[in-house]
Amino acid sequence: MLNTPKIFDAAIYVGFLIFVLSLPFGYSTVFLNLGMSLVLVGWVGRTILERKLGWHRTALDLPIALFLGLALVASFFAPHPATSSLGYFWKWLRAVLLFYAVVHCRLGHRWRHVVVAFILAGGISSALGLWYYANDAQLAMDFMGRMPLAYQAEMPDGNGYRISGELRAELRKHNMPLSPSAVFVPSKVPDEWRIEDAERERRYTIRKSETYLMVYMIEPRLTGTFKMPNDLGAYLALLLPLTLGYFVASIRACLSQSVGARWKRAHRWFSFALGTALVLMCANLALTLTRAAWVSVAVTAGFLFLVVVRARAGDSARDRPSRYGGRAVKWCFLLFLTAVTVVLSLFFIPRHIQTRFQTMLEHPAGFMGERPQWWQTSLELIRHYPLTGIGLGRFRYEYQLNGPPNQYNIPYHSHNIYLHIAVEHGIPSLFVFVWMLVIICRQVLAMRKANDFWGMGIFIGGSGSLLSALVYGLADNVLHHRSLLIFWFIVGLIFVVPRDGSVASGDTRLPE
Repeated sequence: MLNTPKIFDAAIYVGFLIFVLSLPFGYSTVFLNLGMSLVLVGWVGRTILERKLGWHRTALDLPIALFLGLALVASFFAPHPATSSLGYFWKWLRAVLLFYAVVHCRLGHRWRHVVVAFILAGGISSALGLWYYANDAQLAMDFMGRMPLAYQAEMPDGNGYRISGELRAELRKHNMPLSPSAVFVPSKVPDEWRIEDAERERRYTIRKSETYLMVYMIEPRLTGTFKMPNDLGAYLALLLPLTLGYFVASIRACLSQSVGARWKRAHRWFSFALGTALVLMCANLALTLTRAAWVSVAVTAGFLFLVVVRARAGDSARDRPSRYGGRAVKWCFLLFLTAVTVVLSLFFIPRHIQTRFQTMLEHPAGFMGERPQWWQTSLELIRHYPLTGIGLGRFRYEYQLNGPPNQYNIPYHSHNIYLHIAVEHGIPSLFVFVWMLVIICRQVLAMRKANDFWGMGIFIGGSGSLLSALVYGLADNVLHHRSLLIFWFIVGLIFVVPRDGSVASGDTRLPE
């Protein structure tokens, strides 16, 4: 006879594995939704079978309810309700339901498998990203315009083929002035032509559609397995600190006197795998040219270093025999950061990365693009609609009405999570959001005394992911699309790991 409760538990377990493995692949939406659906079916089915809700109360329950309620109010009482979209409310609701699914999953020690799969998927995605970059693929494309199909006759195949005057004039109409040395270069894709303009350091691609020739500028920014470089940057900004947390915890286990020889050997291999994944992720992060992600990860790495140093110093003061191990952990962590810095410096050699990095130091004209104007318009909208906001998903529409004329880029959000919540949800929602962040921080701090591998990993990594998201959010809306799901998934881990027994038992075992 089938054991129905175990079937529902297995559905939750498999669903979470599919979910975390699908996260870094931008075109795997079907699998992502399949995983979340399995989790929901398992959760609801188990609740119906047991005939009790079995609700685990958390300190986030009240602020989450208030935040969602205010989001509904903002949607229904928007200045132009016809243009509001409840789809944005559904994105927040789906992310919150994911958090509660994590809290109520009752996977116990099997959470270790989900965490390992989460990090493994990021490592695989990063390895593919470097392979794409080496093969000049999966780079960002900026759409420039459409040309009549008749211009296809001006674009024969061949390396170094000169560009006709008629084609140059047409491309100039689309803000693509070519230097005299610009030539065609071979493309591996059928019905696609590439133009190399070495003098102006520009690359373009022309793709044939059914009715037009589509013209794009190739940006030297890696998208990897995502659709946009900023999406990859946000993903890595959240995953890198978590991976770093478990790397430090694994190094600590290798040096601990209380861990058996068998588990020390296992942790050595695990540390090597995590270190390799970190290097791959850092290389991908550098190639995205996402400056906000660079800053958030750098600030987080420095913060985590101070956390580890202080924690090990406290251990040494309480436990004299562990002093040598504490110093070793500090030096290992410092050496790791130095190694990552050296690896990243190799990737900063290309000119386009050097130029991107220099803008952070020199602040040339146009630095940060149009963000200051987006923020100024956001503040004006907040003054007009301070309580209910303009409605979820309506920033682009309102910006077109209230922003300055002749804007080249019409943004979909404020490029600042705090301004964005205030402008679309209202100022009360921003206060509730800050309240939630304070509760999450308190939950993270409650785990600071964890002395086991899994508890320490989630304490260091979870606090780092939270800090990285908050720093990243100063220059971009990091809480959108998949990064919103990742954020609440990690918050769920922060709330569920102390309850699964591993923290209390001091368990250093790896997943079997």
